[in-house]
Amino acid sequence: MIQHHMRIQRIADSSLPAAVDLLLPAAFAKKHGIFGTHTLEFVYGLQTAIVNFEIGATASTVRIRESLARRLHLLEENNMTYGFHFHPNTRKLIIGPLVGALIYRMAPTENGPFGGITDFCREMVQTCRRHGGLGFIFTLEQISPENDTVDGWTYHHNQWTKHKFPLPQCVYNRIGSRRIEEKKETQEKIAILKEKGSLFFNEQFLDKWHIHQRMSLLPETASFSPYTELYMGAASLSSMLQRYPYLYLKPSSGSLGRGIIRLVRSKQGYLCQYSSLTGTVTRRYPSFNMLHQMLRSRMKNQPYLMQQGLHLIKARGGIVDFRALVQKNKRGTWSITSIVGRSAPTSSSIVSNVAHGGTILSLGSALAAAGFPPITCKSIGASVRQHALLIAQLFEQCTEGHYAELGIDLGVDKKGKVWMLEINSKPSKTNNSVASVGKGPRPSVVRLIDYCFYRSGFISPAPKKAPQAKRRTRRK
Repeated sequence: MIQHHMRIQRIADSSLPAAVDLLLPAAFAKKHGIFGTHTLEFVYGLQTAIVNFEIGATASTVRIRESLARRLHLLEENNMTYGFHFHPNTRKLIIGPLVGALIYRMAPTENGPFGGITDFCREMVQTCRRHGGLGFIFTLEQISPENDTVDGWTYHHNQWTKHKFPLPQCVYNRIGSRRIEEKKETQEKIAILKEKGSLFFNEQFLDKWHIHQRMSLLPETASFSPYTELYMGAASLSSMLQRYPYLYLKPSSGSLGRGIIRLVRSKQGYLCQYSSLTGTVTRRYPSFNMLHQMLRSRMKNQPYLMQQGLHLIKARGGIVDFRALVQKNKRGTWSITSIVGRSAPTSSSIVSNVAHGGTILSLGSALAAAGFPPITCKSIGASVRQHALLIAQLFEQCTEGHYAELGIDLGVDKKGKVWMLEINSKPSKTNNSVASVGKGPRPSVVRLIDYCFYRSGFISPAPKKAPQAKRRTRRK
């Protein structure tokens, strides 16, 4: 459906004929052939109303009865511009789309009402509005299933304001707590959103072992997946260390590099390293029993994966891995939005996450810093991109639920081989997780809104190109 931007003007009920709810611009009606029966279905989010309309003379303003505007929960701001879509087969006039980002709580800090993701939320709302839709932020407690409404925050005129909205066409899951997301009451609210008709995506946090089991069934993943087993006690760990003297232990439900342990077996015994608030802790144990006794107390009965250790490239002395942000685009297909390298802060660091002091590098500069010649950097960079895209496609084949955004962690070993390290469904949206913060919205926000428009049946308008300065011609 082609989108048209028009203003909405709320008109007092007494100023309109009793049988008229809408006055549509004549040019808009003519273009879409809106004649004959003067009724149509007016759609805003998941709210609908059968309305009577007449053709008005105003070129780009839709005039709406005040009582209808209130019933549909349109923003009270008059003469606000919306995107309109008319579907001739169903005679639906649709505003939007309405896009909601679901968080689990307000987190006011000096950064704003949503803490470290406030800038991301603002960019999302502003980008949605520029495209003709309307975006807002909401929590589970603000959903009113009995009224098909939700209270949320939107950003306009440089401030956050709270409004009541219909349930949105699209809900982007940004619940940042695995514990909260897994609660029964949370899942019940999410189920209600789906049952009501909202497209709910980025379904849930991922479990590393569950994803490994699914992905390992696909033969395409065998060449780039490190050997991985589930920790089942002392015997399983001892066997794994015999097979791979260098390995990582990872909590199956961990994130941000928390809880990861690195083990190295040598003739002198066992070296164990893990991260703490003060840096990397390194301990040595002369026997396996002593090592395992410590690990049991540290892992605290959590499910852990045992993963083959890889000799990854280093930059500035620290190990490097790569985070690829892969998203669904305005055609509904996976595409790469960005790939950055993450360099660990010291040579002893076992993780490179920014949360643990890692530094963000471009893909090319990370490979160059590792000592690869330019032509090799180019071929490895292409391989990293190909693997990221393939992994997203394979993930979708073998996983239930709706996902439109993945953070895929990849490693490159010293021979230039690309490995899949893990897949994340809730990539960070804080400012320090992006390579740079420019004046406009970050590309990941634009792609997110593009996908919401696509799934809502709308065509997202192409961004306007900046005018190019005329070149001066020199006199010869």
